Amino acid sequence: MKLRDNSGFTLVELMVVMVILAIMASIMWSNFSNSIIKGKDSKRKQDLQSVVKSIEVYYNDMRMYPTPGQINWGQPLVNPSITGVVYMQKLPSEATASDNPYCYQSDDGGYYKIYAKLENTNDTGPGVLSIPVSCGGKSGYNYGISSPNTTP
Repeated sequence: MKLRDNSGFTLVELMVVMVILAIMASIMWSNFSNSIIKGKDSKRKQDLQSVVKSIEVYYNDMRMYPTPGQINWGQPLVNPSITGVVYMQKLPSEATASDNPYCYQSDDGGYYKIYAKLENTNDTGPGVLSIPVSCGGKSGYNYGISSPNTTP
């Protein structure tokens, strides 16, 4: 009598391997997604730092901060009084975002507040607001930078 050669894998063994691979893939995808979100948020923070530097140079020239009407996201920040003076070639904006994640406030030119919407709600770094604020009629801004004479 000839014995049967059982050198292959059983269905149960194959299913266990598939489940393990699926779990590993979901963990890797989660980490990858979080890295993308953190990268976008880091870019938003850097963008706002660049805007702050430009606004402070504007203040040194004009002795007031720009009005909200002068801050057009995706457009240059220019001196309204002196033709050709550009403080920032292009204010940050996100063309792919359905709602611009940036907002600027300044009532009288004596101060400014700039807000961004961060995707990582677990971020606790400097500038992250514990309670999201509204700006320009929109809500959900959870990161802010302000002029030295006020707080976000």
